[in-house]
Amino acid sequence: MKIHITLVGGQKEPVYQGIVYDNPEYVIFITSDQTKGDAELIAKATSVPYELITLSPVDIKEVEAVLSSLKTIVDNYEKITINITSGTKIWSILFFDYFKNIDKAKIIYIDQNNNVWDLKTKQYSDHEFITDILQYLYRFGSKVKNFKKIEDFDARDIEVVKKIEEIRKFDFGEFNALTQSISKNSNLIEYSTKQGSFIKYDSKEKSLYLKLVKKSGTFKESQLNSPNIRYLLLNYGWFEFKVAQILSKWKLAKEIILNCEFQTKEGAPKNEVDIIVNTGKKLLFVECKTQIFSTTDIDKFASVIRNFGGLGAKGIFITEAKLNENALEKCKDNKLLSFSLNESNHIQNPERMLYLKLENEWLELNPR
Repeated sequence: MKIHITLVGGQKEPVYQGIVYDNPEYVIFITSDQTKGDAELIAKATSVPYELITLSPVDIKEVEAVLSSLKTIVDNYEKITINITSGTKIWSILFFDYFKNIDKAKIIYIDQNNNVWDLKTKQYSDHEFITDILQYLYRFGSKVKNFKKIEDFDARDIEVVKKIEEIRKFDFGEFNALTQSISKNSNLIEYSTKQGSFIKYDSKEKSLYLKLVKKSGTFKESQLNSPNIRYLLLNYGWFEFKVAQILSKWKLAKEIILNCEFQTKEGAPKNEVDIIVNTGKKLLFVECKTQIFSTTDIDKFASVIRNFGGLGAKGIFITEAKLNENALEKCKDNKLLSFSLNESNHIQNPERMLYLKLENEWLELNPR
């Protein structure tokens, strides 16, 4: 029989991961009044028989009294695992000190790279704990309200992105004026600019007619058809999908969802992430912009990762245009990676350089 004792503090992920890793018959959650609810949420997700013991976060005598009371329970089990990753520092120190000389006790610590450390042997093993993005987020209180799977797109969408990129280059200003006007009003199906550029959406045929007119009077037009044409043409969906396509070919990507909107309290502002990639060990949050006009976008993205992705999630800003020094510094301050698809100093193709950047710097963010 195996018992698992886990400290529950501000980090919920390693508490859940420790139980999955250990596969015990019984779990004891050591919680404070503030983390009791988190423990109950994790217990529900793991479906292992359990009990809660609530402690003061800083009262040493109270912790020692609980440790003494655990002796009888511990004696009835052949194997004991103590997960000291979460909880307060005082709890971690006292629980380690108490169990370090008990031969049948294994003391573990799970770092943010999903390495499970045996603190007695000082050896570690790495594990993949994430099998489904939505389920993983939901376990820790984050619910994705709306999203698209990359499998929802087909070859017609891939081809239409190429056409969008081609016509967009003809006149960036007119392209943005048309697409942004339609984007801001979901009921609007056609719009024209003073310059004569025109856009019209046909929901039945899932097509968009686009005509761009330059100041000189020259024009370029295109009939764009695909199952996801409205999403792709408006709100820079074409760029999000292009980036998602690139990431889908990355060897560490196991699952990808796009256009993710998190459920928030009624009246609260929307919290959206362009792309979430599941690598099995971590979630990668991706923000896609053709260029960054305001560094507040970077702060907002970092906040969404903290609030909905947890401490172990990673984030990267992927842009079309090269980032300026202010944007690069802001990304660094927020522990975010950044990458431009059009940087002129790429020795290899941009896709390969992006993969290398992610793999080389993957362990440098939140390395604890």
